Amino acid sequence: MKKILFVTTASLGLGDYTGDVIRAQNIIKYLRKKNKVDIVCTTKNNEYKKTVKNGKIFFFKKSNFLLRLAYTSMALLKLKPLQLGYFYCKKIDQFLQNKYKNYDSIVFHLVRSAQYLPKKFKGKKILEMTDVMSNNYSQTKKNLNILNFFYYIYFLESFLVKKYEKLCSKIFDKIVIVSRKDLSNLDKQFNKKVIEITNGVKKENKTFKFHKKNFKILFIGNINYLPNRYACYDFAKNILPKINLVYPNIEFHIIGKINILDRIKLYFFKNVKVLGKINFLKKNIRSSICGVSNLQIATGVQNKIYTYVSYALPAVVSSKSASGIKNLLINQDFLVYQDEKKFVNQILQLKDDKILAEKISKNSHIKIKNLSWEKTLKNYNKII
Repeated sequence: MKKILFVTTASLGLGDYTGDVIRAQNIIKYLRKKNKVDIVCTTKNNEYKKTVKNGKIFFFKKSNFLLRLAYTSMALLKLKPLQLGYFYCKKIDQFLQNKYKNYDSIVFHLVRSAQYLPKKFKGKKILEMTDVMSNNYSQTKKNLNILNFFYYIYFLESFLVKKYEKLCSKIFDKIVIVSRKDLSNLDKQFNKKVIEITNGVKKENKTFKFHKKNFKILFIGNINYLPNRYACYDFAKNILPKINLVYPNIEFHIIGKINILDRIKLYFFKNVKVLGKINFLKKNIRSSICGVSNLQIATGVQNKIYTYVSYALPAVVSSKSASGIKNLLINQDFLVYQDEKKFVNQILQLKDDKILAEKISKNSHIKIKNLSWEKTLKNYNKII
């Protein structure tokens, strides 16, 4: 039994449908089957603590706003990614420097956690990069107007993160990503250190049932994440009105973490319901037509797609969202669109066509057994 430390700047809470949190929770759960795994994370969550066995959790409070601003400014002066400063916690840093000798391996979750790696640590150093974030930020920049202040933030951050990713490729023993298609964005000489370990999903009981009275379209994810936020506003503003011309009662339901400003702004769109964080999804799956992933900025694998099909809910996704999905077949297990017109038509088809909806539902739910976390994470045994 190895002693492993899992370090993340995320809050590991229940009812959080952000892909990073779901992945982190399942990696920890998997590694704890044969190892002792301690966790370093931010913000105490007693609900999550009750689910954890075979290891300890060390909670650290996030830095306050003024400290975050100071640390971010320092990171910029050092030409390091802004997110390193924004997520920095001095107490986590001190904890790692004092306790690293107690562990055989340390897993750092996301690039922003890599800053805590003790220089003298001799055990296995693993970076759970998940996605190549420099690529994500570069895509985001291209989707912003040059007059938008955030255009310049993402322009700068994409450059700084790419530089930092290259540094991480030198100092870590293994780097884990969810999709090999992102390898083209890493320095080729470090490809041997990179291992693809894709996302999995927990198979749920078949919840979706076709019915002519189904009236909900679901979007699940962290709405504070810019690509998700843009996708929700685009659907509410441009897609839903076209659907409502045919079916005036169809609603767009948004599930996941969201700030108060976006909650208020989305409230004013007709037939849009913002539900926030929800621990159990079955009730919301019922009466649904489909789940959507209409992202135009996407890297790696979109967990929301796996979440939909785990409940046998038909999924309609953009070609960008589909690019990281290898285990499901287009037009058999889920639907993919290239333009707005096709997007609307596919949703209306699922609303009207029982044969199509049930075919997609059945096919995807059968495939889910091959996407269990137990199967997808097994390669972690080789690198830990």
